[in-house]
Amino acid sequence: MNGPALPGLPAAASSGSARAVLIGTAGYASGDLTPIPHSRRNVRALAKVLTEEAAGGLTPWDVRTVDDPREPEDIMRPVWEAAEEAEEALLVYYSGHGLVAADGAFQLGLTASHSGKDWTSLSYFYVADLIRKSHARVKIVILDCCYSGRGHAGLMSSESRLIAEELSDPGVYSLSSAPADRRSMAPKEQPYSAFTGFLLAVMGDGVPGAGPVLGLTDLYPEVRRRMRGAGLPLPEECSKTGAGAYPFVRNRAPRPPEPAQDARTPAAPAVPVRVSVPLDEAVAVAAGSDRWVEALRLVLMLRDVPLARTGRPGWNLRRLANRCEMAPGERLIGHATTGRTRNVVFTDSHLCVLGSEGLLRIPYSRLGHLSLAVSTKEDRVVTVTDQAGISEDVVYVTTTADYGGRRLTLVESGTTSLRNCLTGCVPALIDLHGRNPGWFP
Repeated sequence: MNGPALPGLPAAASSGSARAVLIGTAGYASGDLTPIPHSRRNVRALAKVLTEEAAGGLTPWDVRTVDDPREPEDIMRPVWEAAEEAEEALLVYYSGHGLVAADGAFQLGLTASHSGKDWTSLSYFYVADLIRKSHARVKIVILDCCYSGRGHAGLMSSESRLIAEELSDPGVYSLSSAPADRRSMAPKEQPYSAFTGFLLAVMGDGVPGAGPVLGLTDLYPEVRRRMRGAGLPLPEECSKTGAGAYPFVRNRAPRPPEPAQDARTPAAPAVPVRVSVPLDEAVAVAAGSDRWVEALRLVLMLRDVPLARTGRPGWNLRRLANRCEMAPGERLIGHATTGRTRNVVFTDSHLCVLGSEGLLRIPYSRLGHLSLAVSTKEDRVVTVTDQAGISEDVVYVTTTADYGGRRLTLVESGTTSLRNCLTGCVPALIDLHGRNPGWFP
């Protein structure tokens, strides 16, 4: 579509797919390498934030976690797959032991790694090579391990330093928990390692004065400031191409109040203002009748329903369109980032709810006829690995959707439930359609 971008809509979140691989090596067979139970918790917490608070289109389906990789292939294969699939953004995160080989090469620890036996660890060169060769527009690497500053050189094809002067690979951002010659910290009394803990805290608190969405270049200064105050080794970033501005999470910090107008400054000419204008109407009017799809996307985002946009047609998008039984000429706008099965899909004429029992196709004009019933149940789940047993309470949410005599029942775990998505977007879409029924095909 032509015309200026909608105000408030991140330009970096353009159409395309995003992929993330989050790797945590917590247990080690060698007595020389101390277990880092924080790594597993780091991965879980980061995956939750990225899928629940993401502003850049990541969904639970797009995020893969790797626990306690034993062989190099346990890391290389998921990174290779993500690098091949990613179109818009690729994120790779590693938490564990960072090791330095006899020749000075930077290595990632595996559960089978042994100090002094370089062949038992994974050379970071191979990981960086896969990432650099990805066709993703934005490539981001976060390393939370000792000596992680050494990773900048492998990714950026330039010597390791705080801000590289020459980057041979456009669209790359690298963030390390410590300089090339310093260790990272993982205090036993804390649930997360020091760096990832501060990163998660800043994501949760937001950055006062920043925009509505935060990239890593927004988060980095505050993380660094807090770590300096705690007397910890300082993180480093390497970016020169704007990749660090990719929208990572929403800014949860309250926006500062508007400055008071100087009494000596002439007031602007008075214009008619409607009081209590619904946000949806303001967005729709600003969009214009020829840009209603952008208005729809923005309404969903402002109703806390992140929308992963469609990119280049691929087998996954064609499969999604087939599952939604789309008619010829019907456009696929995107799917909500809720659930691992992409079970809430938006077209230019229908809201589609997918489940194992079938499909509900609901025209926007008839969303008022959709009814929902929700129940919750808490259960304790025990996961046993070769290192330890992990017990956690899991909340299961059962959502029953009824429309036109058909019923779908979906059971999900966690907070990214179908209920949250539908209760967030359906009233806004009903309002948008009611005010501008001619916009919808």
